[in-house]
Amino acid sequence: MVKVVGDKKGELTTAQLVTIIILIVSFIIILFLIFRLNPGEQTNKEICHNSVVLRAKSAGISGPLDCRTNYLCISGGDECTEIPTTSKADVNLNGEESKDEVMESIAKEMSDCWYMFGEGKVNYGTAEGTSVKYALCSVIEFDEKVQEKISEISYVEFYDYLRKTQKENSQSYLSYIYGVSDMSSLEIESEFSVNINQDKIKTSERYSIITGIDDNISPFPDEVLKVYIIPTSETSSRLDQGEFITKA
Repeated sequence: MVKVVGDKKGELTTAQLVTIIILIVSFIIILFLIFRLNPGEQTNKEICHNSVVLRAKSAGISGPLDCRTNYLCISGGDECTEIPTTSKADVNLNGEESKDEVMESIAKEMSDCWYMFGEGKVNYGTAEGTSVKYALCSVIEFDEKVQEKISEISYVEFYDYLRKTQKENSQSYLSYIYGVSDMSSLEIESEFSVNINQDKIKTSERYSIITGIDDNISPFPDEVLKVYIIPTSETSSRLDQGEFITKA
């Protein structure tokens, strides 16, 4: 009797199957991390920072800055529909610290803006400057779920959060952005009519995170302005005497 032996060369061993599964899972994890980290957003912010530093070192002759406005959706699970979202911050609205998560998302965006434009250490104005140069770092929209859960945040509450919350290395957001440790020492530049004691951040509205540099102070050195969050609807009316140096 002739015994027929099957060809098992095409069969996968257990070790090979495990290896394939590990590779697939690793690939999925890498894709997830890439999505969460949003490298495109980080790249744009680094490009902006580098162009600001180059502009400062070249005494303003390196050409226009390469800085783009980031459109951030702070989401409790829905999508933002009023802005062309380029980044997203997911917040947990079921926890006790849901408002803190919303404020953290805003604080991080303000911190990134301050970093992008040199942390007040570089002069990116122009030698022939005669106006205030405004940088619109971000436009923020809150999705409907955030609006329903948290209708407003007072500026007092938000700036107190900046005071007590560490950014890194035990430095608070307030100290990093404004160089002060308490709100009593905080001075608002005249270009921004922000009333910390009365104004509120209303989540039903869009907000702009903005900074800039004042070229009007000749012959004195240009003044680098701090970072503020103001209603987008009031950006043009409040800042109608300057020019914008960021791209949409």
